[in-house]
Amino acid sequence: MLTPPDEDEGFGWILTGDTELADATGLNERDLAVTLARTFGVRALVDDGSIFPDQWLLVSADGSSGRVTIDEDAAADGDLRIIHALEPISGEPQLAVVPPPDWARDW
Repeated sequence: MLTPPDEDEGFGWILTGDTELADATGLNERDLAVTLARTFGVRALVDDGSIFPDQWLLVSADGSSGRVTIDEDAAADGDLRIIHALEPISGEPQLAVVPPPDWARDW
């Protein structure tokens, strides 16, 4: 399912595919996000695989990526908004970087 984004900083496109999409494209979730971001000039949020529901992997329009923290309250309302990056992302120099605590740096 695809939903066009609003004209603000939020994310409006939703792509759902499960294993059938991975099998059809031959790409994992992150690589597919990089391909789509570069092709369409958009950003993508991908599950980072951690146990933290407010932390995601942001893929920039240039294909660069890094971990970010989103606003959990806004996400509960269906609005994915980035609070800050957890590491520098070359395609997103405007994002403030707040490194994770020491105990969470290696995930």
